[in-house]
Amino acid sequence: MAKSNNPKLEFFRFSINHKTDKDKTFKDFAIEVLGVDKSATDAEVFTRLFAHFMNAPEKGFEINERMKKVLTWIDDKTVNVHYDKKPSFNTSSCIISGVLNAGPYSQDSILSDITNKKVSQKLKRDNSVLKYYYIFLYFPVDFTEGFFMVHSDNSEDTITVLLRDYVTKLFKYGDYKKPIVERFCPQKFQDEFRKGATISSLNFKTTILNDIPSDDPFLYDMDGYDVSITITPKNKSMDFAKLGNKIIDVFSKGSFKGHKKTNELKDFNKIKVGTRNTNTNSSKIFEWNTKDKEFTPVVYLKGRVKMTGNNSPDFEDLKKYCNELFDDQILPELRPDIQMKYVD
Repeated sequence: MAKSNNPKLEFFRFSINHKTDKDKTFKDFAIEVLGVDKSATDAEVFTRLFAHFMNAPEKGFEINERMKKVLTWIDDKTVNVHYDKKPSFNTSSCIISGVLNAGPYSQDSILSDITNKKVSQKLKRDNSVLKYYYIFLYFPVDFTEGFFMVHSDNSEDTITVLLRDYVTKLFKYGDYKKPIVERFCPQKFQDEFRKGATISSLNFKTTILNDIPSDDPFLYDMDGYDVSITITPKNKSMDFAKLGNKIIDVFSKGSFKGHKKTNELKDFNKIKVGTRNTNTNSSKIFEWNTKDKEFTPVVYLKGRVKMTGNNSPDFEDLKKYCNELFDDQILPELRPDIQMKYVD
């Protein structure tokens, strides 16, 4: 059953990753991998980076065999209703943005006209039903870290992982290793979510190697076992912003008694926190023990940008929203070295 649309934005950051662990900029990558001349201007460098990004979508398809999805751009005005929104670039801001086409393949399907069932045709497994996705990428020529955001309409119609894999593939060449992509969320949305977010659950999970003393061959062959302890507060109004740290600290002092030793919950491999925000009508589960205690609430677009008749974002309005969001909120966090003009 197809899911109804609830469009959202997701944000990611990544760093150029050279095997020597030296800090390398996007310009270094362009010179050493893409053959850009050392004397090239920043505008020329970024133009080449844009061509590098668009190479696969323009020439054919970026095929992700693991996901069975493709990323492309259909160069046909009679078919592509968002032809005029093809990804373009701005050399002064080092931004690429626009609408790409993507969708699944390798599925037995039928294309049918719902007004006349007799007008139907078989779709082959090497056919793909392509939809429209807005993308926004920042490849700063003079810096080591990049950023991108991508829209999706629902959990089924998404290219989040597809785009992430494509970006890491683009910058994994020669002496450059696969970039590590991390989720990111502007502080604005973290603060917005915390205002009204309540704690719905805590989950402590770890793997314990087989320490069960037994002559039973079944237990002997068991390599180990996972222990998952979920704690659900009965008080549904436990404020996340005020009590998040405290409640995790309290329950982290608990323990699980194994067969050979006692395992404290604070030492479990993963600690996940479930939250619910009635103001934004959204839920989020995140790992507490990740880098910087990562907190990445879902950013839904309803109420932020105009919506079309099928509850998808108006791409022109989404472009304006993303540009303003990037300038006012995201770039100052990504690039504290840049003096920005803030807008209230």
